[in-house]
Amino acid sequence: MTARLGTWIIDPDTGEDTWIYYDELDEDIKTKLFAQPIGGFIFSAEEFKASNITKPKFYIDRWLPERGKIMIYAPAKSGKSFLCMQLAHCLGQGIEFLNMPTQGGKVLYIQFELGEEILRNRLQSTNITYENVFVGTSFTLKLDTKDGQNKLELAVSSVRPNVLILDPLYKAITGDENEATDMRIICDFLDYIIETYLCSVILIHHTGKDKSKGGRGSSVFEDWVDSYISMSSKTEKGSPMKATIKEIFLRHAAALEPYEVTFNKQFEFELDGFKQTIKEKVAEIIRCSTEPTKPKEIFTLKIGSSTSVNNALKELVEEGKIEKIGWGDYQWKRKEK
Repeated sequence: MTARLGTWIIDPDTGEDTWIYYDELDEDIKTKLFAQPIGGFIFSAEEFKASNITKPKFYIDRWLPERGKIMIYAPAKSGKSFLCMQLAHCLGQGIEFLNMPTQGGKVLYIQFELGEEILRNRLQSTNITYENVFVGTSFTLKLDTKDGQNKLELAVSSVRPNVLILDPLYKAITGDENEATDMRIICDFLDYIIETYLCSVILIHHTGKDKSKGGRGSSVFEDWVDSYISMSSKTEKGSPMKATIKEIFLRHAAALEPYEVTFNKQFEFELDGFKQTIKEKVAEIIRCSTEPTKPKEIFTLKIGSSTSVNNALKELVEEGKIEKIGWGDYQWKRKEK
């Protein structure tokens, strides 16, 4: 596996970040645009200082940079897969995840533990539109075997996702997860995927018997990722599912206090103590609906008076977040492709 070398530049015509491969450019253009590599990837420090390399953006604010990687680990039955679906939904539409801004993009979510029927049923149960999201299941794809690596690369090369979610990691391993050498094979392969296909990676993992020691197995992943995040269940019998999400360390930001979250009726986690305004609640209802929403459907939820709901609808239309269709239905305004 040999990754093609390139860099991000600002397109002078559009002003947008653009990825350019070195081997696709004429020599005179290379000289004008950026420093010349010596030996494939080495640069003069002074030329490198002046090169046109853009500041990386984040798919999840503070957590996941472009071409970055994070690991979220948690015990079994703590809601990890639902969290993955929420991440995919938010990233696919570029909407906030637990109040953190996201950069919208194409998402590939691969599930190694759930069969196709169960995954489909879970997606259906949320009644949410998963725009820009691609899903698949496999019980045989192993990241440390040539066959498994070929299968994943085929999927990634076909979808070309901005973010790849793998859930859960332990099911995609044939080697000894406690051996750093075995796990380094997986890290190296995922580095190849990141560099070749310009995507970011989210790994979902289980905790070990001693939860204080982080994710199961070797600490090589903890050293490798940009963000290392734990999720622990706080659910009490007969109560909604609750969890604590803690930033163990972030490479690009200071860790904040743990997030206390509760699983809501939209099958997503929300921050405890975070109270939405009526306009925010109306926006959330319309955003999560797979069909156009009628005002009377919102009224029946009793989130506010009819006047406050109608005012919220009017403001959301004026802000360009929703649009009115037909005889008074409303739908979320999708981004232009």
